[in-house]
Amino acid sequence: MKSLMKVELLRITRNKKYLLMSIAMPVAFYLIFTAVINIPDPESQKLFMKEYLISMTTFSLTSFSIFTFPFEIIQDKKNGWRTLLNRLPIKTFEIYLIKIIKMLLLFILAILLVFLTGFLVRKVEMTAQQWIISALLLLFGATIFLSLGTLLSNFKDEKTVSVFANILFLGLAMLGGLWFPTDQFPGWLQTISKLTPTYHFRELAVGYIENGLVPLNSVLIMISYGVVFLGISFLISRKREDVS
Repeated sequence: MKSLMKVELLRITRNKKYLLMSIAMPVAFYLIFTAVINIPDPESQKLFMKEYLISMTTFSLTSFSIFTFPFEIIQDKKNGWRTLLNRLPIKTFEIYLIKIIKMLLLFILAILLVFLTGFLVRKVEMTAQQWIISALLLLFGATIFLSLGTLLSNFKDEKTVSVFANILFLGLAMLGGLWFPTDQFPGWLQTISKLTPTYHFRELAVGYIENGLVPLNSVLIMISYGVVFLGISFLISRKREDVS
């Protein structure tokens, strides 16, 4: 497992396009939008800086979950790497465990870089407790969101999953309020927005920052989504095994 972990960490440096898309883009969006949008009321402007920081961090983490995680699993199956690993004395759950550990490291890196951008460049002010707990809540949400990546990994063709993942990624980002405040949506669209996993992913940290309490409703909804995604993925895998 140690050797496999080294290989997976090495792959991070080789997949620079995923790092660029998943971290550099959200940081750039944060800097651009916070520079363009100027709210006259100072307190409202400070709140906007905080909430948009959480939105772009969520945007970054969902990118890793929807693109990096499933695409690597699909590539491993296509290039024979998974077949080779199956011949070694390592169990399937250990292979996935290594993947998840690597993703957690990427999540932590993304959170640190986006948070540092907000703190150093936009002078976002939060207590040490708010920074830490917000980061932990986002890390929890990102881990749950990996279940969607697991579901996407059942696609066999990379081109098909690429199209589907892009539509899903952008759709969930917009509907979940990662780009625009949901309170500016029409009433019917706000209702749809509050059903999306990205809305509750973002709400984990935003709700805590605003109210000082962890939003248990969003925690339960995120866990429910995770169970559903993993359940569907398991059923697809079992059906393929029965067919083969």
